[in-house]
Amino acid sequence: MARPLKTKYPNLVAEMKNNKETRPIIAKMLGITTVSIYRKLIGANDWTISEIEKLCEHYNKDYYELFK
Repeated sequence: MARPLKTKYPNLVAEMKNNKETRPIIAKMLGITTVSIYRKLIGANDWTISEIEKLCEHYNKDYYELFK
């Protein structure tokens, strides 16, 4: 059983769970690796503006709803 992700972005992870979307699904949508998604979610790597825009559009949320 996988351990819970200690994320810097709990609102984004909640949206992913609400939509039954896994890290590989989001990675494919953004055109990056699953390792990159993991590192971004834990705050080890930064999100690009393009990635933020895609996620906001995908979830129909603004930046503050997903990343604060």
